[in-house]
Amino acid sequence: MKRLLPLAILGFLFSPPAISAQHTGSAKKFVKKGIELFAKGDLAGAIIQYDRALTADPKLAEAYLNRGNAKRAADDLDSAIADYETAGELEPQLFTNNRDISQAYLTRGYQRSNRLELDGALADFDRAIKLDPRDAEAYFKRGRALLIDGSVDFAIADFDKSISLDDRNPLVYAERGFARQTRGEKNAAEEDFARGLKLNNDLRFTLDMHLLELQLQIKEMRRRQATRRRNIASLNGYSLRDGEFRHRVPVV
Repeated sequence: MKRLLPLAILGFLFSPPAISAQHTGSAKKFVKKGIELFAKGDLAGAIIQYDRALTADPKLAEAYLNRGNAKRAADDLDSAIADYETAGELEPQLFTNNRDISQAYLTRGYQRSNRLELDGALADFDRAIKLDPRDAEAYFKRGRALLIDGSVDFAIADFDKSISLDDRNPLVYAERGFARQTRGEKNAAEEDFARGLKLNNDLRFTLDMHLLELQLQIKEMRRRQATRRRNIASLNGYSLRDGEFRHRVPVV
C-alpha cells in the first residue's frame, strides 16, 4: 500500500488537467513575448510567437486576438479577421467595444468597395457597425457602397446617420449632395455641396476629384450590372435590345 501512494501522487501531478495547465502557461509566455515584439514593430517575429502559443494551446483566445492584430498591421486583413472570429467564438466578450476588430472589417469593406465587390463590402460594413454603432465613418462608407450599388435612399439614410454622429466630414456632404441630385432634389443637393466646400476650406478641386471617382465607380457598376442581366437573359432565351428584354426565337 505504501508503494502505491507515490505512484498515485505522480499520477495526479501528470494528469490531463495538470498537463493542460502547463501548456496554457507556456502558451501565455509565447503571447507575452509576441506582444513585446509587436510593440517593437517586429510583426513577423510576433506572429511566430503567437503561432507557438497556439501550438501549445489551440484554444487560447488571447493568442488569436493578438495574432489578428499583428496580421492586420501587416495588411493581411483576411487572415486577421479569421483570427478575430476564432477569438470571438472562444471568448465572445473579446468582441465587445473592440475597435481593432471593427476597424479591420471597416478597412476590408472599403477595399472591397473600391474593387466593386459590393456584397462582400456591405457585409463587412454591417459587421463593423454592429461592433461599433457610433462609428460615423462606417455609416459613410456603407452609404457610399449603397450609392454605387444604386440604393440611393438607403445611401442617404446612412449619410444622414454619419452626419448625426460627426458633422465635420466634407466628403459625406459631397456624396449626400450627389445622391440628392440623382433624386432631383436640386436645392438640398446645392446646400450639401456648399456645406462640403466650406468644411473643405473652399478647395473645390478635392471634392470634385472625389465625386469624379465616385461617378466612375457608379458607371462601371452599372456596366457590370447590365452585362450580368444580359448574360442571365441569354441563358433564359431572351435578348436585351434598346433597354428592353425581347424573346429570342430559337433557329430551327
